[in-house]
Amino acid sequence: MYYGELSEKDEKKAMEITEQDNKILDQFRGKPKTTLKQITNAVRKLKYYEEANEEEIATAAERIEGKLKIINSEFMQWFEILLAFVFAIVAYMSPIWILIFQVKMRQLEMEDEVMQFQTIILMLMRIERVNVEIILEWLERYSNIFKAPITKCVNNYEAGAWEALEAMKEDVSYTQFIRIIESLQAAVEKIPITDAFDELDSERDYYQEKRKESNDRLIKRKGMIGKAIGFAPMVSMFVGYLIVPLVFIGLTSMGSTMTSMMKMK
Repeated sequence: MYYGELSEKDEKKAMEITEQDNKILDQFRGKPKTTLKQITNAVRKLKYYEEANEEEIATAAERIEGKLKIINSEFMQWFEILLAFVFAIVAYMSPIWILIFQVKMRQLEMEDEVMQFQTIILMLMRIERVNVEIILEWLERYSNIFKAPITKCVNNYEAGAWEALEAMKEDVSYTQFIRIIESLQAAVEKIPITDAFDELDSERDYYQEKRKESNDRLIKRKGMIGKAIGFAPMVSMFVGYLIVPLVFIGLTSMGSTMTSMMKMK
């Protein structure tokens, strides 16, 4: 047994007293005008206090009155309502924010994959006897996001090259990949592959520069967010331990002054 702990007998007695107090508290909960006399009469009616003297009943009534005042004085604080609204808004908007984040990440993945396709085409277009079907097979091998439409196009290629590419173009919505499909369609119609993708080098350089600029902006934004998170504890401590207490003291003093002035009138 550790020092400061209740014995088993004392703990059992304390639990019994708490149980009896709860009966009275449940009876007068939500009734702020309850008097000590009403609580005393209610205590006398309890079976637990049948053999108790007046002093014990008075002590129990005062103890219950103190608990009852605490319970009846509880109400929603303004900051609790504010926090409830904030958490409700965050919980309501979080699925939308997650979807926006996923769309952004998927767009970045599509940009990476299309740039990878452009690199593959630049390597293959210089090789003799390379045709559209071979290019599609290589794109399918290294694809991830666009794997399903490319696989479907490769499977339907023998039934009609133009139709298979047109169906793939309808299945996707990313503009840069659609341009690759249109160039493949041009190459199907007996145009040399090098001519169909003659602007691929310049387009690839342009999108590489655009992606580099986007990455630089993203890094700067992450740096700003990191600085904000780093300064947040200091700002919170400054506001919580200095500004808020000063404002509270000022409002309390102003309230006391107004009350004194009203009493003087």
